[in-house]
Amino acid sequence: MRLGAVAAMLCATSCPIVWLGVPAQAEAASVAAATRFDIPAQPLSKALNQLALQSNREILFSPRLTVGRRSLPLKGAFTAEEALARLLSGSGLTVRLEGRSFLIQQAPAPPPPQRLLSPPETAPAQDMPLESVVVTALKRDSELQKTPVSMTVLSGEKLSRLGMVDLEQAAPLLPGLKLISTAFGRRLVLRGVYGAGEATTGLYYDETPMTGPVGTTADPGVMSPELALVDIDRIELLRGPQGTLYGSGSMGGALRVLFRHPDLNETEGFVSANATSLAHGGQAGAVTAAFNAVLAPGVLAVRLTAYDLKTPGLIDNIRLGLSDVDSSEVKGARLGLRWQISDRLSLLLSGTSQDTHRDDISAWHDIAGPWRTRHAARAPFDGDIDLASATLHWEGDAVDVIATASRYRWRLTRRSDYSGVLLGERDSASGCKRYYVLSGTCDASQQQGYAGYVDSLYPAILYQPATLTSSIQEIRASSIRESPISWTVGVYNEVRNDHIDSQVPHVDPLTGAVQQPVILIGRRSIDNHLSQSAVFGEISYDPAPATRFTLGARRFDYIKRDSGEVQVPNVVSGTWADYMIDARTPERGWSFKALGSQQITPDILGYAQVSQGFRPGGVNVVPGLADNLAPYRSDHLTNYEVGLKTQSADRRFTANSAVYQIDWRDMQYSAQTQNRAFSFLTNIGASRIRGVESEFTARRLWGWDAAASATFTDARLTADQITNTAIGLGRKGDRLPVVPKFATAASIERQWPLTGTLEGRFRIDAAYTGTSRSAFNMGNADYLKMGGYATFGVSFGVEHANWRADLALDNLLDRAGRASAQRNTSGPIDYYGIPPRTLRITLERGF
Repeated sequence: MRLGAVAAMLCATSCPIVWLGVPAQAEAASVAAATRFDIPAQPLSKALNQLALQSNREILFSPRLTVGRRSLPLKGAFTAEEALARLLSGSGLTVRLEGRSFLIQQAPAPPPPQRLLSPPETAPAQDMPLESVVVTALKRDSELQKTPVSMTVLSGEKLSRLGMVDLEQAAPLLPGLKLISTAFGRRLVLRGVYGAGEATTGLYYDETPMTGPVGTTADPGVMSPELALVDIDRIELLRGPQGTLYGSGSMGGALRVLFRHPDLNETEGFVSANATSLAHGGQAGAVTAAFNAVLAPGVLAVRLTAYDLKTPGLIDNIRLGLSDVDSSEVKGARLGLRWQISDRLSLLLSGTSQDTHRDDISAWHDIAGPWRTRHAARAPFDGDIDLASATLHWEGDAVDVIATASRYRWRLTRRSDYSGVLLGERDSASGCKRYYVLSGTCDASQQQGYAGYVDSLYPAILYQPATLTSSIQEIRASSIRESPISWTVGVYNEVRNDHIDSQVPHVDPLTGAVQQPVILIGRRSIDNHLSQSAVFGEISYDPAPATRFTLGARRFDYIKRDSGEVQVPNVVSGTWADYMIDARTPERGWSFKALGSQQITPDILGYAQVSQGFRPGGVNVVPGLADNLAPYRSDHLTNYEVGLKTQSADRRFTANSAVYQIDWRDMQYSAQTQNRAFSFLTNIGASRIRGVESEFTARRLWGWDAAASATFTDARLTADQITNTAIGLGRKGDRLPVVPKFATAASIERQWPLTGTLEGRFRIDAAYTGTSRSAFNMGNADYLKMGGYATFGVSFGVEHANWRADLALDNLLDRAGRASAQRNTSGPIDYYGIPPRTLRITLERGF
């Protein structure tokens, strides 16, 4: 007997029955007494198990009835009968009282119309209604199809089956999410809200928002801190501004990665091994494992997750004679502890540590061809992320209170080939004057001498060690009692500091590595401090049972401080020894949201909303930048949106669509100085983004599951942005760079029994990314074509008891799609492409 409960298998004529029982003395307890329950959304069989334990009641059911079903969360004080009815709500199952025990049965199907012949009898599994998906996008539990937000939920189970362990692999299953690769990392873009500066798409790991360092270009959003997608519960992608609940980093939306937490009632785990082989590249393997240990049943549990993910190299450097230069490895571990202090109070502690190493950037050159590069310098990346968080959850009879505190540190060294800057400045008259310290122009011999000096420095690399630390606290309270009025209120505080040491050393032209002893061409440092505090809230009123109006607001207060200095002047780019800056930028204001929703029928939800987004301003730390360009203002946007969510046939069919318009004012955007040596932030005026998002799913349709999604995004400037002091800007009517006008994805999947104990799975995926450009218009030399490609993949899997094997073949046609592109200053064009044809084999054992 475990936890005072007995689990037994009783044989029936066609299937076993699960009996969840209690000690005899518990049976004497009053069956009508209300008990406080806290059962999270999970597989229905596990939820019934926990209900039996917490209510001291017997529950009998066939395991076949619960396969593929999930429960809704159950929180509050209920009798056992009320609690069971809530758990079974929408499941297509019913309950019958057998003495003092509950017997779970399939609900009877409605009789067919008399004028029609009855259809042929189908397998019982095909008649089972599908489970609801529960999300926390509004910072409280709600059903996905009844949440008035344009969003997608991707389960951790699906990611695991498909062997997806990072955002690049998962992106095709997250409609509207665009990943822009750069030499430093990946930028996240939603709804065409693409711009430099603070991130426009919020990235959350559980309750912690994370971002990248400010760096030398005032651009934290250029590289997102990506933790491996291993042992996660689900991903929630929220499209559209989420400023009231999620703050300034979510102008385009928010991406929430929710890890699996310790289970208080079951000791279990898994071990998984993976092998990957790339066409035109190498081979590598990966290992992941997780173990959940119940230390005190129903009270205390820990969960340990560990992984070592190796990715084979693909890019060949034909200049240096090296193959597969961009191989990488991600190693990490996560430890979680969950303590149910009382029936109302719980504590969750979590710690994650991850080390990332990549040997070189994964970009190929236009002049060399797909998967080949001619970079003169190697640009490896190293990064260590440490994240710790604590969540205290108190559940009252009418109010839930959640207090969170987290801290993360990201120590990284990023590198980029600087040789293009040297090539561009080799014949520079201004550089020659700086080199000879002249007030006039250089003569021919001096110009030749300066060119020789630059040649002696070639090649070189931008070497940037950086450290970012952030401390975050939030307390929020939400109503939970069913009432015409519901609300959420909270306070938020964050303090973020980062430091970067930007060096330009000479590298060995034969190996591409930094030459020893180090020859520094230039060096400068930048420090950034950002503190923000906010109060936020949303209140909803239901004037009728199917109608809801919601108002939301966030009051924010920012202080941003940017400072920097030059330690080693760089005469090539134009930094000088006495450059120093220390600027403070305060900002405060409001973000608002207004939403109305109507549950037109039990299966159709319509909504309309107006919401706002915001990012703070600051100061560029760029030597030689004109005084009028050093500061940049905050930018704002307003989103107007209508949406419709529908489901039918016991949730087998869903169709969700949203239409929106975004008006973006004072856009923060990246521009370059005339010598292309420095990038900086500037405000380029206004743009308008209009779009449509649609998702469709059909499940258990003649044994198949199908899904399709499509996004249309028309993002354009609404005013000219031309200036003589910067390059890279545009004119009224120009489309915003890197945003494809059209993108779509589709999949079909089928699972079927191969034998009595062996189940098979087959899946086909297809995705298309429309064309876009890397700059505003053809007048810019960097007006490079991106996108315009389709990819296809197939996967096969078999599962037996606790074993699973999967084989996947991605990019069947071996397309060298140009996912993103950028010119390496005056050097060649870097194309960041999709991986070539990839074979992956995964074996997993659960226990």
